[in-house]
Amino acid sequence: MPPSSNVAAAALSSTEVQSLDLISRILDLLRWDPSDCAAFDDAAHQGPRRKIQSWQIIVGLIAHCLPFTGRFSQCLQQYFGMSLADSALSQRRSRLGPDIFEIFMQKTLRPLADVVLHPGCCFGKLRLVGIDGTTWSVSNTPQHLARLIKAKTRNGSAAFAKIAMSALVELGTHAPLSAAIGLNGESENELSTRLLTDLPERQLLSLDRLYGQAPMLAQLQQHCSALRQQYYLVRVRAKLAVNVRHVLKDGSAIVAVELRDKEQRRKVIKTLEVREVREVRGRVWQRSEKKWVDVRLWTNLREEQASAAELIALYARRWEHEVFYRELKLQVARGDLLQSHTPETAVQEIAALLMACALLAQERVAVAAEVGGEVEAAGAVRISLSICLEHMRALWIVLSAAQGLMDQAAQRELVRVRRVRQQIAACALPARRPRSCDRKVRQPIKKWQRMISPTSSTSPSLYEVTMIA
Repeated sequence: MPPSSNVAAAALSSTEVQSLDLISRILDLLRWDPSDCAAFDDAAHQGPRRKIQSWQIIVGLIAHCLPFTGRFSQCLQQYFGMSLADSALSQRRSRLGPDIFEIFMQKTLRPLADVVLHPGCCFGKLRLVGIDGTTWSVSNTPQHLARLIKAKTRNGSAAFAKIAMSALVELGTHAPLSAAIGLNGESENELSTRLLTDLPERQLLSLDRLYGQAPMLAQLQQHCSALRQQYYLVRVRAKLAVNVRHVLKDGSAIVAVELRDKEQRRKVIKTLEVREVREVRGRVWQRSEKKWVDVRLWTNLREEQASAAELIALYARRWEHEVFYRELKLQVARGDLLQSHTPETAVQEIAALLMACALLAQERVAVAAEVGGEVEAAGAVRISLSICLEHMRALWIVLSAAQGLMDQAAQRELVRVRRVRQQIAACALPARRPRSCDRKVRQPIKKWQRMISPTSSTSPSLYEVTMIA
């Protein structure tokens, strides 16, 4: 058994993880419990090779996402000393299924922002969180194509099938809190509605215009509890009709929204005014277009809790969710095309990526604490994810290779006492400038040959030498 495996075994038998290498950090993040994985391990095993445990697959996948250069089998070889074929690991992951990963996501993903230490991540005493959807591309394997459907475009079918996902994210720390992954053609609204049951206490939820409609408002009123201090701020479509009850001093108004039947649009099921729905209207100057853009917001915050001007300015913070998706896909996953060959293992890969982002969010918050001041108050947004990932990956490789050569005091000196984290802190980003981006295609579609049905030829290439006169 290699040294890193000894560290992992010691971490499993101890209530407090003492080592600081990557495997121990992941085990500490997962709050590993042997009973969670015992039911997912097969009792019988054929062959002379030592059987790989379920927790090793989970930990190895997260380590492979951080990112590890090489195949998954090479990652397990480095951290656990197991020489297994990629095909055997693929079969083992297929039998394991996605359920155990959902269990660990529920344990792992949690808020990081503190109201006192990170006021930039909060509005008053409320954590700022957001829900938004995205899609992942998957390879064109028979397993994917048998279950997933490619989208239709103006030039034929899309290149890859898509897996939809909605995530609940803490905006100030970019820490994922929960996720819903759809394999059966679920819409973004349906996936996002599942996440409302995972809302933490003392939070303010920001949503974009897709959710600014009566059915989602009914779900928000059902799941957001005033006793738990759960509030929402959702942008509303411009043409949506409401009934104004009375206008408040700051210019906002208490409105009533009619919830209509999906099949009979003229039939009103009920009027949503059990709890006061407050609407804020305003406009924002779009500098690129040099014109005013109207903004409508719904919230259950009272007038004394937040003024209309504060809510319009606060809605811009929802863009942090888009930044989180950019970091997740481009920097952690290195692209939106998943490497898994089946829908079930694709769910495992997405879950591993989210838990890897949770570990990086912890590191970024810890680095921000080294800087202090405005950087710490802002949470993780002032710490570059790419720089943090590069330094921490190098550190984890050194700690993994130095097991047995470096004592705990040397590891703590290297990690915690102003060494690697100070180097990352020295590259803290300046405060973000107020910028806006156009919602347009960067380059219009031009006349070009489109590949509808891909073909491949295996004949040898032809060439000849042209004589120089």
